[in-house]
Amino acid sequence: MSGDVQPRKRKDKRRKRDDDESSHGVHITKMGNDDVHLHVHHDHGTGGHWCAKIIFFSLMAALLGVVALIIMENRGLEDLDTPLSESRFSNYFDGWVDEHRVEHEGHDVQEPSGEALDDHDDHDELEDHEEEEEDDHEEEEEPLSAELDEGEATPEEDEEEADQEDEEPEEEEDEEEGEEENNAGENITAEDDVEDEEADEEDEEEEEVEPTVEATTEATAEYEEDEDNVDEGDADDEDEVPPSEETPPSEAPEEEDDDQPEEEEEVEQSQEPTAAADDAENNEDKDDDDDDFESLDQDVEDEPVKLSSQKPDQDDQDDQDNNGEKDPQEEGSSWLASQIKPKDAPAENNELFEQELRKANQEMVRENYAQALRSFNMLTLRYTDEPLAHLGRAKVLAHLAERQQSNQRLWEAIDAYKRYLAFEELITSDAEFIAAGESCIKHLRFLGNHHQAVNIHELLIERSPGNPHLRNQLSLTHLMANNLRQVEQVSFNTLKLAPDDAVAQLHYGLVLKQLYGDYLQALPFLKYAVESEEEGTQEPFFYLALGETLQRLSRQPEAMQVFSKGVAKGFYTSQYQRSLYNVPGLKAQPFWEPHETGYQRHLEKLQFHWRTIRDEALELLGKTGFFEDEAEQLRHKGVWQQFELFSQGRRMGDNCQKTPKTCALVQQFPESSGCRRGQVKFSVMKANTHVWPHCGPTNCRLRAHLTLVAPEPKKTLLRVAEQERTWREGELFIFDDSFEHEVWHNGSLPRLVLILDMWHPELSSHQRRNLPAI
Repeated sequence: MSGDVQPRKRKDKRRKRDDDESSHGVHITKMGNDDVHLHVHHDHGTGGHWCAKIIFFSLMAALLGVVALIIMENRGLEDLDTPLSESRFSNYFDGWVDEHRVEHEGHDVQEPSGEALDDHDDHDELEDHEEEEEDDHEEEEEPLSAELDEGEATPEEDEEEADQEDEEPEEEEDEEEGEEENNAGENITAEDDVEDEEADEEDEEEEEVEPTVEATTEATAEYEEDEDNVDEGDADDEDEVPPSEETPPSEAPEEEDDDQPEEEEEVEQSQEPTAAADDAENNEDKDDDDDDFESLDQDVEDEPVKLSSQKPDQDDQDDQDNNGEKDPQEEGSSWLASQIKPKDAPAENNELFEQELRKANQEMVRENYAQALRSFNMLTLRYTDEPLAHLGRAKVLAHLAERQQSNQRLWEAIDAYKRYLAFEELITSDAEFIAAGESCIKHLRFLGNHHQAVNIHELLIERSPGNPHLRNQLSLTHLMANNLRQVEQVSFNTLKLAPDDAVAQLHYGLVLKQLYGDYLQALPFLKYAVESEEEGTQEPFFYLALGETLQRLSRQPEAMQVFSKGVAKGFYTSQYQRSLYNVPGLKAQPFWEPHETGYQRHLEKLQFHWRTIRDEALELLGKTGFFEDEAEQLRHKGVWQQFELFSQGRRMGDNCQKTPKTCALVQQFPESSGCRRGQVKFSVMKANTHVWPHCGPTNCRLRAHLTLVAPEPKKTLLRVAEQERTWREGELFIFDDSFEHEVWHNGSLPRLVLILDMWHPELSSHQRRNLPAI
């Protein structure tokens, strides 16, 4: 290797390194002929230094925002009552700030904590360690270059080469980069190139990592230092925040704030327990109440109706699945166990509570229910042991539920009534307690939750066991739930207590009629109750039960007198039209012609395919297990069976798979297949069958009979009011089944028809969509 190769090699390596360093933020400045190189170091534009700053200031902004929200939230309460619960932001600083406040007049300069000093010492040690690493790195550079030279040049030769490089003219450095790389390539072997490139890459990586690590370490230390300062500042600011009313015993301040309003002091004294153990228990109850009740700032008029923020017990939550809202099947009889019960009743209501209660009741009397609800919410939070506060809140919620037509509000009212009833031993007025319980029962009945209502009934009976009225109400709830066995038991026990009680006799007579079909035994009970005209006996259903009992005992004139009396009381439209679920003003007549309904085209199409429908029905009739007995106890004798295709506007999928052609035809008649107050079904009546006179439940539908099999038309008869018809194969007729109708089949062969219920033609589309199903 020639003598000038080594200096040129060193020069090329140095130039290459300088060029690479220029792209990483190292700038070279020439200072005249002396050729002095100034290496100016600055951080990479996308290095960790600026990223650390961005992260730091973002976290600081978020932290300061939360602090500002807490300060603003509490400052607004200076002229109001002391907040009864902690801020919703208070949990954000758990473990970050020192919650032990020191009572003092001024803000003293705080000494840095031991933890902060340790952090500072760790930071100094980290900087010293980094400086040592930098020195070690500089010392390692010379052996690395010597290793790359592989012993070809001694240290003295390196110095001479460096001097020669410095003496080279300045113009030589300005030569084009391509020419220098070509010249260097001619004089350096392949092995030296590989070794030099590997060494250069290692140097570059180390130089790149060093500033990044250094910048990240500095930013982290700076962030920790500022975070400590923020913590110290937050600790100082704690004195400016109004103290929470529920200070834990271990953290209670030694002195109370003299500036606290007298009203707040009275509230605290009214809730202060007499013993430390009771204090802890009441604090726990208070925490539960804060979760259970709505925010005091909720505007019930402006905001949409929301679910109550109370946490219902498991029984109430299960109840929601049954009605669209609650399922009573899972609830046990011990529902009161989950209610809030105070440990000790207050000795007397203080003046402040009486004043605030009067103001809240005045708002309710003025029908300002939104403000009344806010007032009662405040009362139930402050005076959790006052039953009247919970009772007032229940009444307001019931008024709001009626005004807003909201079942959600009604459930909130029911829960509030339950809370009031949970104070049973503390409520001295039996009349007030029973009235609240009956209001709760009324709402539960309206929502169809009879199981929970039974629990309230039992509580009221326990309160006043000798009151027959309370027992009769329990019997009525069982009757509404169609639980006739329980009706029998309760009414029988009530008659033991009060033999002449008309309501108890009425309920017992209904059991004998509907459960046992013993009309002769039922008649005296029903007749005594209805003729007594006592409260609880004057309902359309009870007059209907008495009249039907007389009819089934072949005492038709007496039955018509009972029905006429019901018409005079406004229970029925006429003696013959006695349906209970009606839309007033609809056209009423016993029989209709197809063209009067507006459905003539659909009816004629069904009539045209009557043989196809008949064949599917006969195929089913030849098999066992498909047709079911009529279950409404309308048969006097014989066999009357049915097979449903559509019910309450819903297609019976399994049954329609067995009769696909018939269901397809009916599906094209939406006024029938979608009638939510009716059915589409096959009906077979065998020989020697008689169906009692009866009325359908509603005037919102008409009923068509498409005759499929009628071998003996002269021996079968349908009476509607005072008109009669018979069945002939392939024919179709329409009648209003809200009128009294009766059927005889005195032949010897079965009669088979397709029954189609359809919406009354005068009902609007809105009514058809919104009327409840029957």
